[in-house]
Amino acid sequence: MDKKNIRLSARQAGWFGLALALCAVLLFIGGTGTPVQAGTATPKASASVLLPNVTCPAGQCFTDVPPGNGFYANINALYMDGIIGGYPCGGTGEPCDADNRPYYRPANLVSRQQMSKFVDLGRRNIADAIGNSLYISTTAGIAGDFETRSGGEAVYAECLQAGNNCYALEGYAPTGDYAGYMYGGKGVYAESDDSGYPAVDASAYGANSYAVRAESASYRGGYVKSDSNAFYSLYVDTQDGPGQVTSGLEVNGSTRMEGNLYVAGSKAGYVVDIMQNSDTPPLEAGDVVTIVGNSSPVLGEIPVVNVKKADTAYDTAIAGVVDQVMYVPDAATKAAYEKQEAEAKAAMQQRADGMASAAAAGTKFDPSTITMPDAAITDEQGVMHADTTVTQVGTGGYVSVVTLGSYKAVKVDASFGAIHAGDLLTTSSHAGYAMKATDKSQAFGAVIGKALGDLDSGTGTIPVLVTLK
Repeated sequence: MDKKNIRLSARQAGWFGLALALCAVLLFIGGTGTPVQAGTATPKASASVLLPNVTCPAGQCFTDVPPGNGFYANINALYMDGIIGGYPCGGTGEPCDADNRPYYRPANLVSRQQMSKFVDLGRRNIADAIGNSLYISTTAGIAGDFETRSGGEAVYAECLQAGNNCYALEGYAPTGDYAGYMYGGKGVYAESDDSGYPAVDASAYGANSYAVRAESASYRGGYVKSDSNAFYSLYVDTQDGPGQVTSGLEVNGSTRMEGNLYVAGSKAGYVVDIMQNSDTPPLEAGDVVTIVGNSSPVLGEIPVVNVKKADTAYDTAIAGVVDQVMYVPDAATKAAYEKQEAEAKAAMQQRADGMASAAAAGTKFDPSTITMPDAAITDEQGVMHADTTVTQVGTGGYVSVVTLGSYKAVKVDASFGAIHAGDLLTTSSHAGYAMKATDKSQAFGAVIGKALGDLDSGTGTIPVLVTLK
């Protein structure tokens, strides 16, 4: 059997079961003539207008269907859900009671045309007509297949009584299955209007599982923003205590920040600053460099240090050790990228405002009415970052320079003296190479740091603890 037939079978089974149940009930509770809703009835809510269900005086909807009637609960439920109607009181043999309740005429027979109306209303508004939840089960195919061609919702779920801690929609699946799966269109929109409750609350209890996983095939995996004066746009928490080795945040890759970094605790790793090559000889990792001036900032308001390969012994202008080549966008590209980013953020904010306004008004908002600007300039083109595809940079190029901490390799020349772990290192006349500082009086202010390895002769690289002084 193909997929289409399986879907129809599951859906037909649901409708046939509902129609048979309604017909069985209606054979006992039908009426004749043209029924009308009682004057106290409230029209059933549409998907976009949230109204409470119809209520009945003292719980009794019809004068001639008292609580002692065996179908009292069923008739009331169908009436309150807008599936059946009543007849106004005041006619012959049907006086009005103190609450002007309508009459149902429960002993009357049901005509075929009345039955078609009941079934159609039940089909359009499936209700808890017999005091139990609607349950659809299938052993083959799809239990429920819902489609809409009207522009409305294919499935609309609602909790009508506040404070009941109910779920408008709940899904469950055993191990190995999905409790919910949605794809296509504009994705999923979630909103929370209760204070202290997230729009999406996700938990994971399986080993090696994630509560939330976000991935983008071409852009960014996630966007987090606070529109209020909240202190954090993103708050990351973890379990602390004896024996805990968890991290509040782990980033597998580079991290770029605009703004200050505050750390209440230890820091591992070395510190770098962005510097620009102002000389002809190219710079590469391990080169010792000295200061020759400064140029315009490329990150916030931090001046860029202009450097060159150190080529003088005991040079107090020592700046540090070259780490990586940096890509820095030119001024025009950077300006265009920042304009593009500002337009994208503005469009996302318009969409968020439209969603919020529509939700408050009980209407729908189409996010596609707000056009997202084209991402003509990629993050790679518009953002400064380490360029691992390049090993050297010439005049005007940018590098990151280690100014503090333990670094993997500095170029050293042992022809000026054998180098051993713990020795102070300074600049030498061999351009870009460090040497052992043997003259302590000249070394003041010209120390790169301390050697973490040995080199008895020749040239090479050794680890270094950079401590400029």
